[in-house]
Amino acid sequence: MRFHHPNSDRVVRVGYCLNLHAAETLADVREAIEAFSVPLRDRLAPGGEAFGVGMYLAAGAARELCADPDALGALRSFLRGHRIDPFTFNAFPYGGFQEDGLKARVYQPTWMEPERVDYTVDVARAAAGLVEVSGDEPRMVSISTHPGAYGADIKDRSGLRRCAEGMGRALGELVRIEEETGVRVVLSLESEPDASARNGRALAEYLVFARLIATRILQDEFGADVEGSSRLAARHLGTCLDCCHSAVEFEEAEDSLAFATHGGPLGKVQVSSALRLPHPSAHPEARAELLAMDEPRFLHQVTGMGSDGFLHLPDLPALSRALSEEGSPWASAEEWRCHFHVPLDQATFGSLGTTRDHADRIVDGLLSDPAGWSTPELHLEIETYTWSILGDPGLVVDGLVREYGHLTGRLAAAGWALS
Repeated sequence: MRFHHPNSDRVVRVGYCLNLHAAETLADVREAIEAFSVPLRDRLAPGGEAFGVGMYLAAGAARELCADPDALGALRSFLRGHRIDPFTFNAFPYGGFQEDGLKARVYQPTWMEPERVDYTVDVARAAAGLVEVSGDEPRMVSISTHPGAYGADIKDRSGLRRCAEGMGRALGELVRIEEETGVRVVLSLESEPDASARNGRALAEYLVFARLIATRILQDEFGADVEGSSRLAARHLGTCLDCCHSAVEFEEAEDSLAFATHGGPLGKVQVSSALRLPHPSAHPEARAELLAMDEPRFLHQVTGMGSDGFLHLPDLPALSRALSEEGSPWASAEEWRCHFHVPLDQATFGSLGTTRDHADRIVDGLLSDPAGWSTPELHLEIETYTWSILGDPGLVVDGLVREYGHLTGRLAAAGWALS
């Protein structure tokens, strides 16, 4: 879905991320689009306009599209025939995203490994072949990825350097893709609790370092000159601001925006909510409800704020263990937050609260200042990938309709209209 404002020449694109569907093959991707995206399109964009989605291609599917022009052409025709606009892509999970036991393996391969570079480039080439380019209108595609590795997998600064070198090699291919197709691909790193860049500040600092390393890779391995390499690194390496992640880190919305737009493009915003529990000691039922949400697929890092400052744990079972310890600071914390993506429209989730207001403030701040985006388009992606474990699969489309309604309502209130 594409939105314009009468006082701006910039564009907002809205979609939901297909990583909520267990799609490992191209056949799986088609099946998910027909089962979920098309009914959503019919309810939300019945007037014939293109319906935006955040595509998710597992490594095998992305590799097949790059190796087989006929497969790429067939998927392109399929998407256009269904009025689906794949304006953004998720290249964080390499595969098996909706499988039990995933947890921290979602970071594998890391950016220290060539498999991560190859996968990301495959997604970028597929994206450039799938996105629709009309006339002389430039197109931008954003690709989200993790900031390097799970934090425990980085042993010293040399690991961060190796991650940046891998990103630099991917950027060299993104430069070639734009030269060949005219499609600008922005590699968009997202911070995540317990990752190698756990919050917006850490990511902004790392991006300064990563762009410096990338300029050297562009010069040494791709023949760019000094001035050109710096410009290209700043053009193609940016940020994915995940509102759930920044809320879990107790960032202020204004700080999240400042970090995300510092020194490079804001590739995309994943509009998402986390769980929160103020004054947990006073709400034993809500505390038990949160602990009962432990499940075997996804990491649900937990943070807290109290007299002992910022607290963090890697997952819900660790919180259970911490609470069993005498004098645990978690028992007296002023608030807990949990990295558990919940529907964007909900201010409460059972007995728990959500960080919806945090996401709303980020979106409202961006919509009020298009000049601050540093890109011609703002990509807003609803990323409630947990629908697969939250309830009846038959109710997913209804739930997504409500999420879209909440987000597009913010756009309408700020004067943005479908175009």
